[in-house]
Amino acid sequence: MRIRALAADPGVRGAAASRMIALVGAPFSLYLAATRLPADTQGYYFVAINILAIAQLCELGLGTIVVQFASHEWPSLRWGSRGGLDGDPGALNAISAILLAAIRWFAVAALVLFVIAGIGGVLLYGPPMFGDGFGFAVLWCSFIALTAVYLPLIPFLCVTEGCGDLVALQRMRSWQAGGILVGIWTGIILGGPLLAAWIAAALQLTIAVAWLVRRHPALLQSPSSLPAHFVSTTSGIRERYRTEQGRSAQLWLALNLAPQLLVPVLLWLRGGDVAGRLGVTLALALAPLTISVAWLHGRYPSLGALVADGHTNEFEMLARRATLESVAVFVACALALIGAVQLLPFALPALAVRVMPTAALVALLCGSFASLLQQAMAGYLRAFRDEAIAMAIVTGNSAVVVVSAGAARIGGATAMVWGYAAASLLIALPIAVIHFATMRRKRLRGA
Repeated sequence: MRIRALAADPGVRGAAASRMIALVGAPFSLYLAATRLPADTQGYYFVAINILAIAQLCELGLGTIVVQFASHEWPSLRWGSRGGLDGDPGALNAISAILLAAIRWFAVAALVLFVIAGIGGVLLYGPPMFGDGFGFAVLWCSFIALTAVYLPLIPFLCVTEGCGDLVALQRMRSWQAGGILVGIWTGIILGGPLLAAWIAAALQLTIAVAWLVRRHPALLQSPSSLPAHFVSTTSGIRERYRTEQGRSAQLWLALNLAPQLLVPVLLWLRGGDVAGRLGVTLALALAPLTISVAWLHGRYPSLGALVADGHTNEFEMLARRATLESVAVFVACALALIGAVQLLPFALPALAVRVMPTAALVALLCGSFASLLQQAMAGYLRAFRDEAIAMAIVTGNSAVVVVSAGAARIGGATAMVWGYAAASLLIALPIAVIHFATMRRKRLRGA
């Protein structure tokens, strides 16, 4: 399958480009972390960077249900003056209802993030790293606050994506990815892991706000200019959105917390040095997943529009092609990554000593592959604005977390990664497949 054919869709190319910028810069980030940060602080760096990534994961995970709701209304709409939406009044009301409900939902999520990651992080990690914890608390809480403030912007970005402005949005995400890299590099060189996270979070937020203000100022004003009859006429779609967004949150948390909890748990059990090595290896293993999910994410608006228009056959073909493309990309990236890691001792020996053995990398890649297939199944059903697979994915990935933590306690980092791989492939994936097959049959029968 040719690369040109894989990336024929402009939205897919844009989504892939923004991921590629992050991935191309990742080796230098890892090199700086391995050579500029003391070994006992590297675990804290990867915890902070993972929290920073929550905003983007929210956008590309939780936000996809907003994309699908918006894409169902897009056939009746168009972009008008000052970056606002025009068209059918009913579709406009539906978009406004989705947007307002989503803003409120993500605002609550932002508050939860600040309380759990901000205050919780200070209590859990502050004193061991900074003595009295004051310096840690200032930098940690401020970077968490910058990350949290980004969350209520996500509904605006996802509405633009679902309503046909995907290519321009992906250009912004490319600038954002570059800004985050510059922030991380600058922070590591100048002041350490927390300054790196703070600068990157500030740039992530600033670039998104600037893009929305320049391209879609009218959309930003739309929640404050709703008609008086709005609440009564849109209650149905708002309630459905809230239900599916809640399910989407469960699904997203299950898929992302399973790998992201590996480093914090190991940091707590074994210390910063061991957790730092796992953090470097996990960052490498998640790279193929990141780029392959771009092939899925770039198709979401088209999948939703096909379902809305009743084009079942075209939807099935596109969904199947997107999944096969994403698997092909994952396998190619994984093989290239394994080959590159074999060359690290010769090219970057300082980084090579911070990477776990190749077998551990392969185990983490197996877990990433299981996550990709679960995301493909969830994306298929999400085109129908349905997140019913969430409970199956939560159940399976909860088992992954338990098995991984238990293995880490017994056998350390090596046992943890193999427990993670085994539970992902043998527990989480089969549970999701069984549920997906049942739901797909119902959809094809028109149930």
